[in-house]
Amino acid sequence: MAWVFVALLLVVPVLLIKAAADLGSGLDRLDAGWRRLHRREPEPAGQPVQKIAADLHRLSQHLEHVDRSDLPAKAFRLRAATLAYDGVLLDAARTLEVPAPDEVPMHSLDRLQTEAALAQQGLVW
Repeated sequence: MAWVFVALLLVVPVLLIKAAADLGSGLDRLDAGWRRLHRREPEPAGQPVQKIAADLHRLSQHLEHVDRSDLPAKAFRLRAATLAYDGVLLDAARTLEVPAPDEVPMHSLDRLQTEAALAQQGLVW
């Protein structure tokens, strides 16, 4: 009778380890199947080009409005609007992989060259 107890002590742990290994591989297969069924398309980095173009249009209109106005703190407003415009312009350049300077505020010539390069890529704002 003792030999049956010893045999069980030796066999049961081996069977438990094998069952755990089989369960683990089964769970891996189940997880892989789940991922295949619920696969998501990768989302593009950054904002959509249409939103960037709309932001550039809005900010360029705002810059023109501030430039033509006689509002208080006009210089401050122009500076803030220019910084916002330059930031979105650099976002557009990164999105469309157009070379542009990394600094904001941009120099006038750099801004003009970046706008021309974006226009050559077909961006309209």
